[in-house]
Order: sequence, then structure tokens, then C-alpha cells
Amino acid sequence: MKFLEEINLLQDIIKIYSPSGKEKEVSDFLFNFLKNKKFEVEQDKEWNVISRIGSGAPYILLTSHMDTVRGKRPFKIENNKIYGRGACDAKSPLAALLSTFIRYKNKRFEGTLIFAGVTGEEMPGSRGTAELMKKIKADYIFLGEPGSVDGITIGYKGRLLLNLLFKGKASHSSSDEENPIVKFIDFSNKVSTLHKGNNLFESISFSPTSIYAESDNNVVPNECKVTIDFRVPPSLPHQEVLKEIKQLMDGEISLVEGVDGVITSKNNILVKTLVKSIRAHGFSPKYKKKTGSSDMNLLVKLTENIVTYGPGDSSLDHTDMECINIDEYLKSIDILEMAISEVLKIAPL
Repeated sequence: MKFLEEINLLQDIIKIYSPSGKEKEVSDFLFNFLKNKKFEVEQDKEWNVISRIGSGAPYILLTSHMDTVRGKRPFKIENNKIYGRGACDAKSPLAALLSTFIRYKNKRFEGTLIFAGVTGEEMPGSRGTAELMKKIKADYIFLGEPGSVDGITIGYKGRLLLNLLFKGKASHSSSDEENPIVKFIDFSNKVSTLHKGNNLFESISFSPTSIYAESDNNVVPNECKVTIDFRVPPSLPHQEVLKEIKQLMDGEISLVEGVDGVITSKNNILVKTLVKSIRAHGFSPKYKKKTGSSDMNLLVKLTENIVTYGPGDSSLDHTDMECINIDEYLKSIDILEMAISEVLKIAPL
């Protein structure tokens, strides 16, 4: 594709509002886009879009998610930036990987290049990637997430998403009966001391995202329901952390999602090829470890040869100011193409 086509592709998918659970329209767009370009392409039951070039080993997967968080934002282009929901997370990495994939249509190489646009990454369970992993093999994986044109993401924290129930006894607020809200406060104070490392990435962090306890203002509620999002460093298995949390808990726990953290070596072949490509394009590579989680936490089960790369400022993820610099987006495609060619050992036409 020409640069203008690659920009148009990005604009088109940003314009399609696709919060988790409502990805069919953008899935249909990507399916038809590839079909019109004469690629073999399929949609599965989760509305993932999958296309392949070549055959046999090695199998190189290029994947990113097409869903976004909720909250539609106005689409606009201003000062060489495209604004809109998903512009950063993760439609610019998705479009960059797809544009790179298309560049290989008429190239000769040994192996199979797979593009997969997946659904449900922004929801617990990552249903799209979970389904994708049932049907493909991958020797190498480039995952698309925003990290800047010169950034290479080598690690993500794990996650424990928990629903907690603290019980008390409905009574007058002047009594000394058990107060479930106070139980939650006591619990919060205890878990705040768990596994404090040298920095945020090496520490357990937690954020209550929902608290519900209904009563009159002079009545102690009989229960307090809380949802807490724990982020767990890769050095700690999430199941072990869950056991520790249960020991501190005076109430009931329901596990919504639990995944281990992931970190890859700077000596990983994909990291090395990206370093080489980023330098060749005039940038100084930066290694990044993110305090959230991504589909990398799941895909590492397919292969340890995995890395995350993509254009965009991740500090804008999920915000009302999501945008992508057009030049950064285009440059990331060139960087990806060179890195993938290094892995495939492209033969000249």
C-alpha cells in the first residue's frame, strides 16, 4: 500500500466505534478490506479476523486488538494527529501491523506470516485471543500495543481482578456492631503492605474500582461489595498472591480474572531485531515494562519468542485525549517491516 492508503486504513478503523462486545462492524470492515485485496481471510465465532501469507514454518504472528474501552470520542485530524477512541489503544498498532502484513503479499520467503485482529482484549478473559490460541501455532509473535515508535515493551504485570464481599450486621450507627465498611478499610490497610519492591513494576498494586454499601445515614449496612484490581509483578505467581490475600480477608472472595505477569529477555531474537530496525531508522531504542497487562500475558504460552511494539503514547490509553501522530504511525510500519524481514530472511524478488 502507498502511505496515503495506510493513513486511510487507520482513519477508517478509528472512525468505527468498537467497544468490547460490539466489535462486529470493525471486524466486518477488516474482513472485507483483506478480501478485496485478494487475501485469504476468515472470521471466527468471536469475530476475530485472521489472514495468512505463505506456508510452513516458521510461523510469525502479527496481532493486536480491535476493541476499545467504552466512551465514544469525536474523530478529528489536527496538527498531524488523528483523534478518536482507540486512536492510541490499540487501533494505530493494529493498523500498523496490518499495513506491514500487506507489504509482504508479493515477497518471497519461507514460512507463514499470520495477521490476527482480535476481540475482547479490554475485558476480563480476552475472549478473542483465547479463541485464537486454540487454532494457530506461532514460533514468533509481534503483539501490537502503544509504546512509541522507539519503544520496545518487554514486560507486563499480572492481574487479579476480585469481587469481595464484607459482611456485618444492620444496626444503629451509634452501636458497636460489625461494620462491613470498616472491615474493608482494615483489609485495604493490610494488603497495601504486600510485596513492596523497588518500583511500581516490582510491587503489588491495587485499585478499588467499585464500592457498594447501601443504607440510611444512621444505619450500619449489613454488607459491603467491592471490586479490586490487583496488579502483580512477573516474579510472583498470581495464585500465590491470591492465597495471601485470602489469609488477610474477613469475608468472601470471587475471582473474576487471574493471569501471571510476563517478561522477556533483551536477548530475545525479536527484541534484537527491533533494536536493530529502530536504530536503522534514526531512533534510540527504549525498553519498557508496563504496570498493566495485555494479551502478551496469554500469548507467551504459545512461544517465549514474543515482543510488544506499536506507535502511540500509552499515557493516553483510555483517556479523552487519545490520538496518534501520523508520522510516528507510518515510521512504525517501516520499522516493523525491517524487523520481520530479518526474522523471515526475505529472499529478493
